[in-house]
Amino acid sequence: MSVIAHRKSVEIPTSAGQTDRTAITFPLSAVVSFLRKAILRSAKALAHIAEVIADARMQRAAIEAELYLNRYKHSSKNDDDLPIAR
Repeated sequence: MSVIAHRKSVEIPTSAGQTDRTAITFPLSAVVSFLRKAILRSAKALAHIAEVIADARMQRAAIEAELYLNRYKHSSKNDDDLPIAR
């Protein structure tokens, strides 16, 4: 049987390459939205980490300036791993 005989029950697209784009657009936009939010969150986290590190450096410089009047740099050593001399 031909397509014309079943035309009422079969929907024929206007062109051979036409597809339903709404079925593709929604998942794609959801993936893009998720990736965009993830990138923004990670960028905010990296900015916060950089801010915390810069603040720690400023506090250390202020403490060194207050204690040593900018003549010395404070450096702490960990001597716990050295053997005890008797």
